[in-house]
Amino acid sequence: MMERSLTWVAAGLLAIVMVVGAVDVVAGEVFGAFLAFKVDMSGTLCAAAIFLAWPLVERRDEHIAVDLFDPITPAWLRGLRAWLALGAALVVFGLIARGMWGIALSSLAIRETSAATLGYPIWPAKIACALGASVVLVTLLFKAVARLRRGEGAA
Repeated sequence: MMERSLTWVAAGLLAIVMVVGAVDVVAGEVFGAFLAFKVDMSGTLCAAAIFLAWPLVERRDEHIAVDLFDPITPAWLRGLRAWLALGAALVVFGLIARGMWGIALSSLAIRETSAATLGYPIWPAKIACALGASVVLVTLLFKAVARLRRGEGAA
């Protein structure tokens, strides 16, 4: 349920990016003045949207997977590969979540704003990235527990 809520927030952030982009094009064509903050805002909101949508993608296993050699790979080796991938994902997302929380909390402490002319706060987007990475980590832990309960050992 939490993953779905985070995905709705991600969709809202991407809608804002699309509206800002459309306003920028219209303002540029009609008035000859483009929005100075569009690139900054788009990058910040897209990063937050990616991290917020990632938990649902991970839970559903809808990420990109290369299965070129699956038909000729023995089942025991596919199982080992799955455990290695899950272990690597836990380590990587553990590091990402830890780093993102450090960045997010320091950004919050100084109430960091964009360098663009608008000066909008960017600390909420950094907290969103940290939250998304943390939920991915929890999702991966649940997947590992589920694999163990199903009896899918490492070999």
